[in-house]
Amino acid sequence: MRSVIRQRLLDRIPAVNGKILDAGTAEAGEAKPYLVLTIGSETVENDWAGSSCKIEVAPYAPPAELPHVDSLAAAVISALDRQRLTDAISGKSILFRYIGTGSDTVDEKLKAVARSVQFEVFSLGWMSHTPLDPDPVAAMAAWTRARFPEIETDPVAWNPSEDTPALYWRVAAIRSIQTVSQGAWIEATLRGHMLVPHAEARSRWLDLTVRQLALDGQVRMLDQSPMLIQSVSADGTQDACRSGQISLDVRFGILQTAASSPLLDHIHIGGA
Repeated sequence: MRSVIRQRLLDRIPAVNGKILDAGTAEAGEAKPYLVLTIGSETVENDWAGSSCKIEVAPYAPPAELPHVDSLAAAVISALDRQRLTDAISGKSILFRYIGTGSDTVDEKLKAVARSVQFEVFSLGWMSHTPLDPDPVAAMAAWTRARFPEIETDPVAWNPSEDTPALYWRVAAIRSIQTVSQGAWIEATLRGHMLVPHAEARSRWLDLTVRQLALDGQVRMLDQSPMLIQSVSADGTQDACRSGQISLDVRFGILQTAASSPLLDHIHIGGA
């Protein structure tokens, strides 16, 4: 995680000239400005959601350059808030959420003024999805893009805002499977994670989404079969980075794959 965060800050904040230090390593004679990165302990809530931790990035500048600290703090927020980063080695993805900024601090020892910027960092266990055919998650992503072109559904490219929120769907549970002669009916619960910076805009987008789902009553799978909507609800108090705010109960069918028969090697036609 540390190397991924460090690289992101290096790429987005050239003003620090590549100086991103770990906590406790700065010296009094260190040329300023620079950033100090502190990573807190990890908390694991459940198996599917992955872990979370808090980090702090503190810009340091000479005491007379407080406005420089302001601009660096804003740059840190812009570089990390609501961004999804992937570790090239482990393949694991993390998502950042800005949670606050500390007060100005004068460090006499380091001869610097600083301000901490805090984030919560989530390991995106709930984004681990292997597509199936037909795939309810792919169907919901396609429905979202068709009904709400403003909503971003690709975690690799999204940058959630009030006007362009991000929405990620996942299968939370398979409630039942009813087998029939040519396949099966599956009843499942999907969860939608709506990422919008501010509560008022988030509430509006949640309301628009669940109303449209209720009106449509069904969603077309990518094979054009219908996925029936049994119930839909939204709870804006739920955490978008953990449980997700939209709950969607659906019913869809899967067809049995036709068994292949061996080719005939010989054909014999004989009389009586």
